[in-house]
Amino acid sequence: METHIVKNDGSDETDHNYTYVHSDVAENLQSPSADSIDSSILAAIRITDDDELSAEIHDLYIIVDNPEKHQGTMGTYVTFKLTTKTTRSEFDCPEYSVRRRYSDFLWMRHKLEQSHLTHIVPPLPGKHSMKRLEHFTIDFVKMRMFHLNQFLNRVARHPVLSCDRSFQIFLTAKASEFASHRKSGYGFIHKVEDSLHNLAAGVMIKNRPEEFAAMQAYIQTFSEKMANIDRIAQRLLKEQQDYAVQLHNYSPVWTLWSSCEGQGLSANLEAVAQAVNKNCRAVCSLNEECSMKLVQPLREYSLFSNAVKDALSRRDAMQIEYELTMEELKRRRDEREQLKISDQSNSLGAWMGKDPNEVKKDKEEKLEALIQSLKKQGDQTCDSSVCANADLKADWERWHSNKKTDFKKTFSKWADRQMDYYTTCLSGWEEAQRFIHTSEGEEDMINVSPSNLDDCQNMA
Repeated sequence: METHIVKNDGSDETDHNYTYVHSDVAENLQSPSADSIDSSILAAIRITDDDELSAEIHDLYIIVDNPEKHQGTMGTYVTFKLTTKTTRSEFDCPEYSVRRRYSDFLWMRHKLEQSHLTHIVPPLPGKHSMKRLEHFTIDFVKMRMFHLNQFLNRVARHPVLSCDRSFQIFLTAKASEFASHRKSGYGFIHKVEDSLHNLAAGVMIKNRPEEFAAMQAYIQTFSEKMANIDRIAQRLLKEQQDYAVQLHNYSPVWTLWSSCEGQGLSANLEAVAQAVNKNCRAVCSLNEECSMKLVQPLREYSLFSNAVKDALSRRDAMQIEYELTMEELKRRRDEREQLKISDQSNSLGAWMGKDPNEVKKDKEEKLEALIQSLKKQGDQTCDSSVCANADLKADWERWHSNKKTDFKKTFSKWADRQMDYYTTCLSGWEEAQRFIHTSEGEEDMINVSPSNLDDCQNMA
């Protein structure tokens, strides 16, 4: 079954569609994701080509598809096929094909955050579903594959993140080479990043620039709004799914009733059953597209808000490091001034037999070296902060632009889909109504038979 949107002009548009062969499972409305997924069904799920995305990306395009289930020593897991097509000079070949599992995506995203502290790294989907055993079902695998594809192509469109060496290795390295790369060079950088986060969490920033304070306030409000919308959308989707189940059970009732009636009424009841059945199919189709094309994009931007918060926190950590360095530098300079007028006769060095002037000179030399080191560190931190601020502001503008485009596209397509849904439901009832009116006219003609005319004439 292939999911399409048919525009008003009759053209057929495919948008991140999935093709999969499991109609018998999909029609199980009572528990659409209750069946465990096997390798044959997994192999049938894939993302169809997105022409719109292909037009935007001229030098790096990635497709995530063909999931496979594996049984390892640590348990069962799913891998996805990554097909990369590129014309970039840093790649040795124009096309690559590798397999990666979800933990590999987590590693790669973490590497991007480590290497680009104040860039907004796109989010990954959650690691597990709400229900413990649902991460091998058709719906879960399909949704995860969709989001992984979104994640990689968002990174591919980023002018800085897409050039990261770890990202290139992730897309091109063979399994053994990639496993070796994952194990190397992880611990120290990870500890440095953790120290920055702990620093930001333990110290209150003093002079956050107004523009970043405004970003912080906006993203907090945006995050709260997205969380509320997501909760309501989930509730509405659940209600629509329950409604689909009721319609699925409702249509056979009319069909059974029609079998107990005479020819005239039976046909009318069957027409109503067909209208209900058509409405049921329309609701099921709407629910599937609602989850994929409305709920999931909204949820992605809810996760995006957390990614923006993380980038802002890392920027704050860099500013806090600079502020602490400057405070320590000021303290050491004040200490140097006090040392110039101090008497070292009663110092520990003097008590050990050293000349007080030599003790004072040694302290001045050590203090001067420390001051120079702090000054150099402060200059480096200041330069890094200036670059980091510029990176974050550029990503902030890019994120806002993408958000506007994505939401406009999502809402426009959803409005079209809602109109298609109500048009389909209306057409089902209009067909039933026309059939009922037509059958009434035919029944009247049948009742006026020659024998009935003779009876009427005799009565006259």
